[in-house]
Amino acid sequence: MSMKRQLLSGAAATALVMSSAIFSQGALAQETASQGPVRAMGGDINPFGGDINPFGGDINPFGGDINPFGGDINPFGGDINPFGGDINPFGGDINPFGGDINPFGGDINPFGGDINPFGGDINPFGGDINPFGGDINPFQASQSPFYGFVSPFWGNVEPYWGDINPFGGDINPFGGDINPFGGDINPFGGDINPFWGDLSTVGGDINPFGGDINPFGGDINPFWETAGGVWGVMNLGWDQIDPETGDYQPIADGLNLIFDEAENVFGEAIQSATGKSMNDAFLNALLDDFGIDPADPASLASMDAADRSEFFLTFYDNLMSYTGIDHVDHWMAAANWYPALSQMYGGGDRVRIGLMDFSTRSGDGYFQLSQGDFGSRDFHHGAAVRSLINAPLDGSGVMGVAQNADLVSFDPYDDTQTTDWGTVELGMSYLALMQTDIVNLSMGVSGWTLAPEWERIFTSPFVRLFGDDTLFVLAAGNDGAAQTVDVDWTGVNTVENLLIVGSVDPGGHISSFSNRPGEACLTVRGSCQPGHRLMDRFLVAPGELILVDDGDGGVVRVSGTSFAAPLVSGAAALVKGHWGWLEGADLADVLLQSATDLGDEGVDAVYGHGLLNVAGAMAPIDAGDLYVVDRRGRQVSASDVMIDGGRLRFRYGSSDTVVLFENVNDTFRDFEISVDALTAGSSLSDNVSSIYAETYIYERTTGSSGASFTDAGLMDRPVLRRGNLEVTAFAGATDLQGRGLSRELGFQTGLRFADRSTGRDVMLGVGEGALALTGNDGFGLFSDHRPETGGVNPVLGFASGGVFAASGFQLSERARLTVGSTMNHEERTYLIPGTGEERPLHDGLAAYQAMALNVAIEHRLTDTTTLHGAVTQLHESTGLLGAQGTGPLDFSGGADTSAFSMGVDTELTPRLRLSASTTAAVTRQTAFDSGLLDLDDNIVSTAAQMSIQYSGIAGEADAIRVSLMQPLHVETGSLRYTAARVTDRETGALGFDSQVWELGGERPLYTEFLYSTPLPGIQGEASLFARQQVAGNAFDRARNDLAAGASFRMRF
Repeated sequence: MSMKRQLLSGAAATALVMSSAIFSQGALAQETASQGPVRAMGGDINPFGGDINPFGGDINPFGGDINPFGGDINPFGGDINPFGGDINPFGGDINPFGGDINPFGGDINPFGGDINPFGGDINPFGGDINPFGGDINPFQASQSPFYGFVSPFWGNVEPYWGDINPFGGDINPFGGDINPFGGDINPFGGDINPFWGDLSTVGGDINPFGGDINPFGGDINPFWETAGGVWGVMNLGWDQIDPETGDYQPIADGLNLIFDEAENVFGEAIQSATGKSMNDAFLNALLDDFGIDPADPASLASMDAADRSEFFLTFYDNLMSYTGIDHVDHWMAAANWYPALSQMYGGGDRVRIGLMDFSTRSGDGYFQLSQGDFGSRDFHHGAAVRSLINAPLDGSGVMGVAQNADLVSFDPYDDTQTTDWGTVELGMSYLALMQTDIVNLSMGVSGWTLAPEWERIFTSPFVRLFGDDTLFVLAAGNDGAAQTVDVDWTGVNTVENLLIVGSVDPGGHISSFSNRPGEACLTVRGSCQPGHRLMDRFLVAPGELILVDDGDGGVVRVSGTSFAAPLVSGAAALVKGHWGWLEGADLADVLLQSATDLGDEGVDAVYGHGLLNVAGAMAPIDAGDLYVVDRRGRQVSASDVMIDGGRLRFRYGSSDTVVLFENVNDTFRDFEISVDALTAGSSLSDNVSSIYAETYIYERTTGSSGASFTDAGLMDRPVLRRGNLEVTAFAGATDLQGRGLSRELGFQTGLRFADRSTGRDVMLGVGEGALALTGNDGFGLFSDHRPETGGVNPVLGFASGGVFAASGFQLSERARLTVGSTMNHEERTYLIPGTGEERPLHDGLAAYQAMALNVAIEHRLTDTTTLHGAVTQLHESTGLLGAQGTGPLDFSGGADTSAFSMGVDTELTPRLRLSASTTAAVTRQTAFDSGLLDLDDNIVSTAAQMSIQYSGIAGEADAIRVSLMQPLHVETGSLRYTAARVTDRETGALGFDSQVWELGGERPLYTEFLYSTPLPGIQGEASLFARQQVAGNAFDRARNDLAAGASFRMRF
């Protein structure tokens, strides 16, 4: 008779649930878990030895600004060593849960050492003790692969914490400005409920406490701050007290302080839910269970570090069950998952997942947390697995990765919790016939990461016929072994739809119990094909101390690869739900390619492709491979798609979208990105806002010149005088925020040719053409002419910064006509400090090119009043009102803008001067080269500025200038974007869609105050300045909500 093997479930009970399983002839003993209200551990089992501080030191379990679901923050970091050793509590004839023998008693502590699961540098599971291990497998038996007993596998599971503080450090899962449920919402603060409105995928307005009111307000964060500080001080001193002679009164006082404050914060919610006080609801029972009497400090002497850790974690879980939100768990941060992600992508809607598992039942079909009585009850492995896949966001209990996924279960186990391979084959055939998209298989064979018998399962007729499009997710098993033997996969259609999942601890290290892929391969006719190594099909997910549904209305914490696998299955359901046309091999490829690399660089024999990254799986795998499909069906690269700069404002930019595609095997995925997200500067941070303010301050302290309020400060020198011809050279400062050639030169310069007899002149130069061609003496600041900061013919400012030329002559004694042209060519680059290396500001962004023709006339009505008028024609070769784009949003091909400006400059009194200007412009498209964008409606824009200058305020030479400016603002207009998008999310069918992107927004208005006075007795001056935005959208307000300063100059 052939050697029998056991098929075992790839899970394991650990941590807060220690499941025992004793085999006799392959039969699995009934699993039990002694629980308190939320507590899943009892008896003589001590899973947490050492000094445990769940809220230690200065650690705030719910404070700080760190998002446990974002960035690179790992709330469970540290050097973790779960266990080890040669102690096997299940060896020989000893029943660890019966008689007088206690495998966790005496000097043996399977979780010994100095344990601090929440803080410090303490390893909660130190030592060399393996409560399930050694060389003895308590579940082994000699069984035929297809005819013996097949049992759910728990294996050598060793939960491991190390430097883990799931509620401490700088990590705040509930507090600060960061909400693990998305956005800047604090689920425990203010009037915001993270599940209010219609955001929940389970439907309706979910608020367990009604209305928009969170019953805890802002009290829960301060509570845990207080509790953490008190517990930290208390726990540090606990071990230093002599149990025989020491005084435990300070410890008792600390506990009472925590309990009293907990009652203040949680008491009303507990009373509402149970009709009892906190003490009657659960605390008294919890204290009795641990033998604690706060009125008798001596009762605390018997509590070791493991008891303390278990007590506080249970206390925490009970309190948090009354908060009205689902439990936040450490795996969410590690796997880069958060509830808003599921809501955003449909929660696995229309996806069917198959489970080969037992005891998937739950009272009402959902997984809810309850405060049941203490006592022993069955632990339902399938319910735990299921809860991690699709437990709803309902305000209590566990959160599943894909809440809307449908589950189909097949229980292959009989009343003895055993089965055989033949039944497994039947179950796999059933799940294949049920057209499941994903099958979760938390089962395996002891000693194998992937057992050879699976080849026969995958070659069975129904699986072979219906299963090729299905993704199969297998738990790797819990022997802590690396596979060394190849598996013959010759008869299986494909290997690409198979994933094997190992477990990592909360620190991101491979779990001591988790099997590894090793160097083994799925061979075809004896050959290892590319992509067929086990490590090529392997990834890891969090699998230790995972909070799951217990199948009886409560929750437990468990460990094992069985609980890593459903996280992968849930992630696959999210991917499949959003991209319904992807097949099993595509889903596997997305999850493997998006995994976070761990261990050796690239695919390795321990972690395979790395750690499950759910958010990464929902994002492009390689942004460099993205493309759009234009109206002709051509792929247009969109690797660096964006819009930069200019005066374009999208009225509904958050809902206007661009659809990008990436290839996945023989198909594709699409990504819809808002125009706002693609527009540089559309959402500016405080840092960027401060940069604008600093730029303004720098400009005002270095640029303006005295009471004349002019930046140019041109100096001229006669070069030639011959008859009536006079040639003058001039030079001066350039705009500090300038562009083009003048910025590269660092100054502006030119020549002026004048006929003194006729008044005709010609000017040629390089520099600020807008200022040179405007001719209004009341607007001498560079900022007056910039499109983004001033209102004096800003259309001309787009072409300023390069070569300019102008010719003027007198029409009459009081009227003068000037015809001029200016152009700009600007490479959008920046220099690397220190090296001087020049790099593009944005990859794929063409040089900005613009040229303007300006015809201006000025007429002196009186000796003190002059009227100004100008017609400007602007052509932008690579932009649209200063904006530029890349890829499908490229504005190359250009646009033409016609503008008309009017102004007045008048001296109301010898000391008071008024200058005003207004501009109206119409922009028309010539042709955008991308073929995806067109002007749907011509763009109408306006600008205006009024400045009043008063001199001689406190002395003869001081002056003040007050201005009101409206920079160039789009009044009306729209762009039309035409490209392919998915029209059927089940089949992936494409169609062409035209969107109209309306332009406009809130009108920006600024005020500016300038004052300048000479310093008496020295060659110098002092100035004051301030700029305030009084209206405009969020983008413009970031440019300077208020910037002010003062400067002093001295000349030597």
